Amino acid sequence: MSYITPFQSISLFEQTFRHQINRESKRVEERKFVFTHRFDGDLKAEPDRYRLIWMPGCPHSNKAVLVLRLLGLDRVISIGEAGILRDPRGWVFSEDLGEVDPVLHVHYLDDLYLNADPDFTGRSTVPALVEISTGKVVNNEAWDLPTILTQAFRPYYRENAPELYPEALREEIDSLILDIKRVNAYGCGFARSQEIYDEEFRKYFAVLDEYEKRLTDKRFLFGDYITLADIHLYVALIRFHINYHLVFGVNLKRLQDYPALWGYTRDLYQTEGFREYTKLEPIKKHYQLSPHMRAKLGNVYGLTAVGPDASILETNPDRARLSSDPEHRFQRIAEDRQIFRHDSEENELRYLNDYLLEPIRKAGEARFQTDYERFSYEVKDTLTTLNEHLGSKDFLLGEEPGKADLLLYQTLLRFDHIYFYLNKLNFAKTTDFPALKSYEERLSSLETFRDSIDIVREREQAFRDLPEERNPYHLVFRGPEG
Repeated sequence: MSYITPFQSISLFEQTFRHQINRESKRVEERKFVFTHRFDGDLKAEPDRYRLIWMPGCPHSNKAVLVLRLLGLDRVISIGEAGILRDPRGWVFSEDLGEVDPVLHVHYLDDLYLNADPDFTGRSTVPALVEISTGKVVNNEAWDLPTILTQAFRPYYRENAPELYPEALREEIDSLILDIKRVNAYGCGFARSQEIYDEEFRKYFAVLDEYEKRLTDKRFLFGDYITLADIHLYVALIRFHINYHLVFGVNLKRLQDYPALWGYTRDLYQTEGFREYTKLEPIKKHYQLSPHMRAKLGNVYGLTAVGPDASILETNPDRARLSSDPEHRFQRIAEDRQIFRHDSEENELRYLNDYLLEPIRKAGEARFQTDYERFSYEVKDTLTTLNEHLGSKDFLLGEEPGKADLLLYQTLLRFDHIYFYLNKLNFAKTTDFPALKSYEERLSSLETFRDSIDIVREREQAFRDLPEERNPYHLVFRGPEG
């Protein structure tokens, strides 16, 4: 879908949000969430049963995908991405081949709402969690869905996943998430009178002042570690920085004018997981080029602002000094699942097969972008974890190498020579992980390991075995060195 569509009158904005306009107060009220399943009864939390539909510009759907990524639930819940511009019927899968979601086989998100309720007449929204087999939306609760995911899908967390919703803090986290609703630039951005705008303007900056004070001496909202509450606040602040200050008219101050909030936002942005799913350009274009917002904001010619400079989000936030555990942003869960105990050859072989070899294979077979990203991130997570494991020991189990070490050694070589290129897993070489590099060098000094694989021959064969359309000139990459 083109980013630039013919300019339409303000009636488009009125029509888009007609279900949310309170005729007495004249305000655009919060949307209603009609699908509220909690994964009990017949609708259970199960791997590969659901697909989360998000749209990069939307703060609510941003929260949901951040939870999936941070907890490793993107391994068991696939992610679909709607384009950043609605058409008159709603969200379109405009970024997918043929503008059709490759898993759910629909052009419009609205069809998934109608599958769930044929009488649905509201505005189809993101995030939307969809049961793949039926194509029905089962949950679209924007504020509650992140919490629901942390609870219902807990058995499927990745190894050493962060504890985003610690039991001891749950009541406080829930209360603060409700309070974060007040960080609401939409009150100004959707204002339909000067009186409403002025009132919401004052409220917005009063709330920012409160959070600036809270975060002046705390690294995160509850101290040393990131929780669900931080995710809710982050998506609002990053959009204030990118868009709201300019296009919603909340321009008393910029985010940079709040030292604590500005450092806090950069600290989170620079945290792995947050960066991948904070898509700066789509966020900017969504707010500035959506046809209904162009009408509301008078953006007649479909122009997009040049700023802000994305590089300033990478500057040092200087927040670790506020923490008693400055090296870590997350409190990790206490791991009790057998496959993650790393206490037997059987467990270790199963772990390597399930969490490294299988996602490598699936990444190589991926036919669409979100599936490819899903398995690439899983591979990256596993290599990161293995690097941590091997930082304090020579071999995976005990003081002597075993079958699991042989499997990992051969996989590391294949990764750097083959999978990095043919499976497009180029986020890093294994030798970029210090402990993995030392481990590989240690094992290559052992004759039985060194002679167990002819990686040059395997690399050549892998390129030769590619189908004609993937290697039409039958080229073989000669690198890397060593």
